[in-house]
Amino acid sequence: MKQRGVFIIGLILISVYYFLFPRGSGKELILTPDSLTSLEPTESATGLSPGRTLAISSGNRAGFVNDNHEFINLYTSDRMAIDDLWIAVSGDDGLDLLEPDGRLIARIPDSSFPVSRNGNLYLYRNDAGVLSKIDPVSGRIMWRMEYISPVTVLDGRQGRTLIGLLDGRVQLIDDSREVLLDYRPGGSRVEAIYGGALSSDGSKIALITGLDPQRFILLEERKNGFRPVAHHNTSTDFRRSVSICFVRDDSQILYESDGYVTAVNLNGYEIQPMELSGRLIGWLDNVITETLMLLGRKDGEVMVKMLSRHDLTLFEHSLPIDTTGMLRDRNYAIIISNDNLGVLEFTVQ
Repeated sequence: MKQRGVFIIGLILISVYYFLFPRGSGKELILTPDSLTSLEPTESATGLSPGRTLAISSGNRAGFVNDNHEFINLYTSDRMAIDDLWIAVSGDDGLDLLEPDGRLIARIPDSSFPVSRNGNLYLYRNDAGVLSKIDPVSGRIMWRMEYISPVTVLDGRQGRTLIGLLDGRVQLIDDSREVLLDYRPGGSRVEAIYGGALSSDGSKIALITGLDPQRFILLEERKNGFRPVAHHNTSTDFRRSVSICFVRDDSQILYESDGYVTAVNLNGYEIQPMELSGRLIGWLDNVITETLMLLGRKDGEVMVKMLSRHDLTLFEHSLPIDTTGMLRDRNYAIIISNDNLGVLEFTVQ
């Protein structure tokens, strides 16, 4: 199942050297193909103690790999959510919450769609407008909310859940179901929330809202609650979910623009464009210290790009069109496609 020294699905099978540091330092960034693994479903766990696990998800397949990026278990379902410590598989008669080795944590009599966000587990029924948060350790329902408008944004950090709605409203809820924020940005002819993200400590909220104009808004927590501290028009009119994220230890926000990425630096709120071919579909922080990897999709092409701390391009390369995302594991970048898992190792020598 593992093929050492093989890159991913159709890429050039070589080790590539790229300069990360000034030439005078004598240091180079070395990219080495590590392995290629097929995403073939298995019926049961290996029976071995999994130890540290990493969650992998692609389409209707999801499972866990160990430190050597070998699959412990792989499942197939159209309704799944996964985290490094659990997987939730939903069926018509309810939801099974499982440990990485396949042992049952809890069976929940709810056939809603499971969603995973940064270690948080949610169940959502769009037809009924019901959103629930589940404790993945016990399977207990922590809270349940009902919404008339469809949920368009969902994120979770530090015991807080960010919810964006099609009617243009934003809520922040803590684990005791207390509503910490109920906010309607306004300022656009069409009000809707198209993108949203929480900072790692849950104290900042980044949003993409509305149409005509579409706007970026940053909220920060102060003593008297959350307050807008930065906003601007985005010059876009996306009528779908928009990728937005905090990167570089929450010092910068990235969001998808039309054919490139916009970066907002939180020190002074300076706005700068980043070149990227197509739609932003993934990002990785610190595979090597102070680097940033971006994944973009445009028409029949997927591109991966690595930037230095000064946004200099260290490398840029095309990937197979069926690439769906990427993950970081220590100094490895894991490229995920519909059928394969490719692992690249980054070292500095």
